[in-house]
Amino acid sequence: MEVERLAHELKGPIGAIDEALASLSKGEGLPPGLEPEVIFAGGVPRVRPVLVVLASRAGNTVAPGGATDHDGAADVAYVAELLQSAIRLHDLALGRQHGRRRRAARRVLGGAAHLLGAHHLTLRALEIARRAPAPEILGDALDALREVSEGQALGETLRARPATGHEAHQLAEGHTGAIFAFSCRAGGRLSGAPRPVVTGLGRYGRHVGVAVHLAEDLAVLERGDDAVQLVSRPTLYPVAVAGERDPRVNELWRQLCGTPEAKIAEALRASVRDAGGMQAAREALATEAWAARKALAGVDESPAREALDRLASALGRAA
Repeated sequence: MEVERLAHELKGPIGAIDEALASLSKGEGLPPGLEPEVIFAGGVPRVRPVLVVLASRAGNTVAPGGATDHDGAADVAYVAELLQSAIRLHDLALGRQHGRRRRAARRVLGGAAHLLGAHHLTLRALEIARRAPAPEILGDALDALREVSEGQALGETLRARPATGHEAHQLAEGHTGAIFAFSCRAGGRLSGAPRPVVTGLGRYGRHVGVAVHLAEDLAVLERGDDAVQLVSRPTLYPVAVAGERDPRVNELWRQLCGTPEAKIAEALRASVRDAGGMQAAREALATEAWAARKALAGVDESPAREALDRLASALGRAA
């Protein structure tokens, strides 16, 4: 709700970005044969485009909250969404056997499912980053790609054994955290912000990204009855923490991955709650939200900075 409210406030620049992302969600620019709903189930995302625009405005130290480079912001948002889609496509390709989305993802990736840089989405993202108005944005995209690749390598190892809480947190950093950090850093680049401000915006994005990842873990686990959705993620932070405390949680997770049934999902949910996994995830979410707010300390006061702070605060309240 907070993201949608901010998007409405940023109606002008977000409008152009929405049009570009809507085209992507209809299949324009996607690999041949890939159904858009495989990636965009639930609609076109708004949070990363909102972060790009707000970071651009917050980084404008000459005229805080002033004009935004609409074309540049659209390019950066497009890169972020393509990289996020590449992560999702990779995870689907390595997901539950015989699933429809897994088959569709594997048709697109072919034999390169383990190499993020090998397929169309990533190459297209780098092409767009290369034309961005700030040349450093391409370097930021490559850094994000490296982090994501490392996160995916970790995710693949965790499909064969239970994850620790620390590893689940690392995975959140290497997935959502890396993409959100790119969105905010690149947004700061668009406004020509000085390096300390860009660094602070990047830290903010990373913490917000990890917080969002944790919130998604909690949401998918709290629903409980959607067993297929539960096992579509490489690992869940509440499950990892609870599994360290109670080995029975890991056994239930193994059973669920083999046979995604509602009764096993409900048993897992209860075991994770009893072992304190849900509470641990809420505490970690609140910590990340607070760290995100602290990362804005070096950013000048402006309506955009205030909006970024409100977004982090909303995440903290959600914990």
